[in-house]
Amino acid sequence: MGVKLQNIIIRKQLEYQDLQCKIIAIDAPNIIMGLFNFVRKDSDGTDAGLILDRTQRPISHLYGLLYRVNFYYSKSIFPIFCFDGKVSKLKKVITKDQLKDFLFIQKWYKEALRQSNRDLARQIALSKDYMWQNIMEESKQLLGALGIPYIDSPASAESQCAFLVKQKIANFSNSQDFDSLLFGCPYIIQNLSKSLKRKIQGKWKYQKIHPVSIDLQKNLKNLGISIFQLIDIGILVGIDYFSGIDGIGSKKALQFIRKYKSLETLILKEYNNYDFSELNPDIIKKVRKIFLFPDINEQIDNIFWNPANKTRVLSLLCEEHYLNKDRVEKTLDIFEKNYNTSREFFIHQRHKPQTLQITLDNLL
Repeated sequence: MGVKLQNIIIRKQLEYQDLQCKIIAIDAPNIIMGLFNFVRKDSDGTDAGLILDRTQRPISHLYGLLYRVNFYYSKSIFPIFCFDGKVSKLKKVITKDQLKDFLFIQKWYKEALRQSNRDLARQIALSKDYMWQNIMEESKQLLGALGIPYIDSPASAESQCAFLVKQKIANFSNSQDFDSLLFGCPYIIQNLSKSLKRKIQGKWKYQKIHPVSIDLQKNLKNLGISIFQLIDIGILVGIDYFSGIDGIGSKKALQFIRKYKSLETLILKEYNNYDFSELNPDIIKKVRKIFLFPDINEQIDNIFWNPANKTRVLSLLCEEHYLNKDRVEKTLDIFEKNYNTSREFFIHQRHKPQTLQITLDNLL
């Protein structure tokens, strides 16, 4: 869902040259969902559905991820992808044992293919129990084959990205959501897009975009609040862990928190004007804990950006998913060139004072 803070957060427009040799922690589910949502259009412009391979599995995320990583290298950007781990009990949609469910459905899917039951295979491949988990697993396989580092977070990808920036392992966290701010991420970047445009949700129209950065401390100072109060605003507006309070948007929430300083006082003073029945002290405590003391993976010593393993990439994309081999090979040739150019550019820049990147030194 993502917390809706865009109306109160200030952002600074950047140029891609400002991002050269920068390490960016990528909120993988957030980015991959955007790639996956790409669908085919009929001649009249209407939605023709997901792009599927001959085994009835979606493939737009694979093409999209290959081109997205290639784009990062074309701008001398070094990405680290972070994936979600265990789903918080406070989230709305909870699977009791996602991995166990996925392994069972995966076996069922393979059996349907073995029996040439395409209708059943399609039904399974597009089911919620199989599709999203499989997309995440395939994305990790592709990233590994491309030589791109990724981290499995024990909890949320946003908190892992924030941790990497706090530890100065990454320069920015990249997500279109604002949740990373609540996790205390110092610097966020949005709108990293080769096309410089984004599809307007629900329409076949696009809007022009530019990369923008968000500085947490500058925003807190501008808003006149603390990180603790920003979390309270997020709770009021609505986050993944609580649906929010009806009738309170980001501007109204900011006004209330400035006035009353905390959620507890706000609830006490405005009890008759809004329905706070679902926002009990236990919920407030648990949500604050998620953002202030998140579960993160600290085992991040072995981060490397390696050349792509073409054999593995071709096996996944062309042999398993039947993508066009010539098209994939041409893209991999460009990928290799962009990787080498980025690496050489960093070697040239590494001794300059502004490029003190310990993590990138490991690359060499």
